Formats: sequence, structure tokens, C-alpha cells
Amino acid sequence: PPTAPFPISAHPPGWLLKMATLLLVALTLLTHSTAGAGDAPQSIDDLASHYSDIFRTGNRNAASHLWTAYVLSHSASLKPAKIEMLFRGFCPISGSPLPDSPHTRYGSKLADVSGGYHSGITHHCCWPCICDLQSSVKTDTKTVQTADGQREYHFLVIGDPCAHPEKLDNGFKDPFSGTMVTLQDEAPEVQCDAATGRLKGAVYSDHGYPIIGMYFVGDEDSGPFNKASDLDEQCTERKEHGFNSGMGAIFLKVAGISPLHTPGLPAPVGLAEEVEPPQSPVRHWSPAAAMALAAAVCSGVALAVMWLRRGRLHRPCGREHESSDLEQMTDAPCE
Repeated sequence: PPTAPFPISAHPPGWLLKMATLLLVALTLLTHSTAGAGDAPQSIDDLASHYSDIFRTGNRNAASHLWTAYVLSHSASLKPAKIEMLFRGFCPISGSPLPDSPHTRYGSKLADVSGGYHSGITHHCCWPCICDLQSSVKTDTKTVQTADGQREYHFLVIGDPCAHPEKLDNGFKDPFSGTMVTLQDEAPEVQCDAATGRLKGAVYSDHGYPIIGMYFVGDEDSGPFNKASDLDEQCTERKEHGFNSGMGAIFLKVAGISPLHTPGLPAPVGLAEEVEPPQSPVRHWSPAAAMALAAAVCSGVALAVMWLRRGRLHRPCGREHESSDLEQMTDAPCE
């Protein structure tokens, strides 16, 4: 008689037990890792351990508005110093978790949405992010409720991409692979709320812009930092080469959907013309391949959650892609 793809006689009961065990371990670890999801984070490592709670798709590209919302949702129970510490724990451009160390500190001068400029510090995973920051990000204020009362902060803001939600489906050329992609593919956490027409999950500034991080105005004296002006030549070269480092064009595309215009300052330069995305091929899986994939996913989830809970999985700088997290466990800046 013909042989079935997975004949029962070929697999002893232990095979099914192993599959069931893998599923149970993965579910147990996931449940355990989210048990304290409602508690206010007390350290940068604690904040990073909630990565999977904040980014449900596992992709944080250009989605630091969700880090911001998570921290501010706990602000009423946190001292101002702790709120500021937590905002040093992620890159506002890439969304990558960060250590609070000198190599992540960059000094810059940014325009305010209401006019004028501020000088301060931002924290980044790699130097290309400071290029994107200076070209597409501005500052605005918001009053935050802290454990010590209300406090006004300067925040980093972009124009709301959900002013034109259809542009999230527009195609553009990925500078790394040369293939056509969309923001829905590359930044799946950038989603629009159909009911409000606003960026889903975002906290908005005093003038109505999505907040992606904190701007530490006057923080230059608190420690060493990299000067953004020293990277002007590198930023120019990166642009000439099609933004082939850091986040590539992902953040610039998100921020460029509805670019901010500051009174009395020149409008930001537009990005490359957008083109229609290609149709993605449909994959068909055989039962055998599907079962093998399920086992691999369960094992991968269990390992990833275990690493996250131990605080040892440091997502690399630059954009998030399929194999980066497990291949590059490093806090070193991008080159």
C-alpha cells in the first residue's frame, strides 16, 4: 500500500509526546514571561524584557512610538529620573533596545514644531540613525504625570503617517536586497486606527504629533557623547548611496508620509518617488513541511523567550530582519 507522509507506525508515541512537550514549554514560558506585563518597568533590562508585549509582530522597525506609549502608561507610578532612564533604553529611530552607555549618546540641534531650535542628547543604536533623526524629526512638549506630580518634557516627534494610510502599501526599493518592499512588510507595527485615523498605540504631543522618544535638552554636560555634526559627511555619503546602512529607507519613508514643516524653516527634502509593489507569491505547504515548521517554531519561541527573560538577547542596531536577532547578539554600534 502507498506510504503516508507521516505513517503512524513510523513514529512511536514518544514522537507525539515530544511535540506536545515543545508546545507546552513554549506556552509556559510565554505565560510566565508576561505574568508581570502590567507592572511598571524598573530598569532598562526590565523594559527590554517586555519586548514581546510591546511589539506583537516581533518587529520594532520605526515603531518607537510603542516603546514611548508603554513607558508613559506607567509614568504616574514612576519618579521623573526613572522615566528619563527608561527613555534612554531604546533607539527612537530603529526601535532597537539599548544599553545606557556613552556610545549610544548623540548630541544634536533639532528644530521645534512651534519654531526655534533646541540642543540636546538622543540615544541611538548606530550612527545612521542620527542622520535620519536630523532630517525627519522635530521636538515638541508634553506634560507627563509622574510619581512626583506633573512635569513637562521635550519629546521627539514625526508627522502622523496615518494622515495618508494608503501610502503604507506603496512599494519602494530596499537598498540592501534590491527587492521591492512596502512599509506594511518592513514596519508592520506602524498601523492606523480606523476609528480615529491616527497612529495606533501612539501618544501625541501638545501640538498633536506622534511621540517616538525623549529629547534630553541640556543633557550634554552629563557625560561623553558623539557629536552629530561630526557625522555630516557620512550622512551625505549614505544618502548618495541610497541609504544603504542603519534602517535603510524604512524610517525615512514612515516619517516622510506626512513631513513636519517648522515655521520659518525650509521644508524637508522629499524622498525618492514611490512605485507600485510587486505581488507576493503564495506558498503552499505540504502536511510534512507544516509539521516540521511547527516544531521548529515552538523550539524557536521557547529559546527566544528564555533568552529575553535572562536579559541576554540584545537586538542589533539598524533594521529588524528575519535572522538578525539570533545572529548578532551585540551592543556594538553599526558600521
